[in-house]
Amino acid sequence: MESQIDLTGLKPLHFPVRPDIWPLAWGWYVILGIILMVALILIYRRMGSPLAYATRELKKIQKASPDKQLKLLSQLLKRVAMARHGREAIAPLKEEAWQAFLLASAPNVLTKEEAHLLAYAIYNPNPKAPDKKLFSVSQKWIEMVLKKGR
Repeated sequence: MESQIDLTGLKPLHFPVRPDIWPLAWGWYVILGIILMVALILIYRRMGSPLAYATRELKKIQKASPDKQLKLLSQLLKRVAMARHGREAIAPLKEEAWQAFLLASAPNVLTKEEAHLLAYAIYNPNPKAPDKKLFSVSQKWIEMVLKKGR
């Protein structure tokens, strides 16, 4: 005696909805926000580094009028040195002392003639425009001085 069960009144089965990847839970938004903030801070610090600033300034000096380039270049190197060694140590350096510092702080980068030209640039009433080599060695000098402390 088998009994038959009537299944005609049953409703179809409904399975749960599969989880979707989007929209994300709030925790993922927090993690993405933190990653974005860290990336922006790193980019800002990279752009605001003394080396990046000095490089931008050097490019501006190259576009300046030729009679001002040498004085501006000498001033830039002094500002870079002050950023690295402090104002108290660098600001008093004049003439021979500044020339000796230029030669000693980045050995074998500047020649004595180039260092002399830069050290006495502010005293020259009619300076000539520096050549491209002086700009390239100045860039190397800046890189060496700023990377020395890292």
